[in-house]
Amino acid sequence: MSIKYAILGILAERDLHGYELKTNFDDKVGEFWSLNFGQIYSTLDRLEKDGLVTHDRQAQDKRPDRKIFSITKKGRIILTQWLSTPISKVRALRDEFFIKLVFMDKDNPAAVLDLIEKQKMLHLKHMNRLTRRKVALKSKICNRDTLPTELLLDAGLFHAEADIKWLTLCETKIKTEIKRKE
Repeated sequence: MSIKYAILGILAERDLHGYELKTNFDDKVGEFWSLNFGQIYSTLDRLEKDGLVTHDRQAQDKRPDRKIFSITKKGRIILTQWLSTPISKVRALRDEFFIKLVFMDKDNPAAVLDLIEKQKMLHLKHMNRLTRRKVALKSKICNRDTLPTELLLDAGLFHAEADIKWLTLCETKIKTEIKRKE
């Protein structure tokens, strides 16, 4: 997915400058999606060329003027259309770990099992981070603004749990194959 819709969605809430856009994006989905300032500003340039956002300049003391971006009427229409359209493609299963499994030495199952165990530990640590973030979010007043973040955290937890289950299945099948060969 292009970040253009995320930026349009953020600007639909209120006008912001680039740094605020990055902070807002990180607050909403930063745990799952890394975005740098270059991506934000290049996307804003494209959105402005397409007439989806506009900007006003805000003077600053001893610094260059700041651009405050806002969504245009056309931008709101495009965002509304995008928001109401279901995703037609199921997420592709492109996972670096799977590629490692494909190319690891089949004659060295101990190395594969070790890698699986390390990967499971990373997923457990990730689940721990997500759970801590969810608890911190719950300690705040939950409202319609925090609900999407809570739902995203739930999705992250479900995906991590599914990955752990899959890794456990891989481990079980490899161990079964080892026993079968003995």
